[in-house]
Amino acid sequence: MVDKIVCKYAVIKRRGATGKLYRSPRIYLPTKLTEDSSFPFREGEQVYVRIVDRRLIIERLPKRIRETLVGEQVSAEIAPSSADREST
Repeated sequence: MVDKIVCKYAVIKRRGATGKLYRSPRIYLPTKLTEDSSFPFREGEQVYVRIVDRRLIIERLPKRIRETLVGEQVSAEIAPSSADREST
């Protein structure tokens, strides 16, 4: 079981059709981690990402948010719930 591993944060820069430069930040997770039987996510699954006390928290999309997004594209920013604000 893999419980700790070093990952890479990278920012890819590309030009759009209009010539505008776009930045696309990414966090690469090693295959050794993602193929471990204890890895909690499946390919294509939407995840909930937030920052708490200078830590990046990635977890399953809460049911209350998932239900409001049926048929919609996930927004890049979701307002934190009162429970999220209390945990900070």
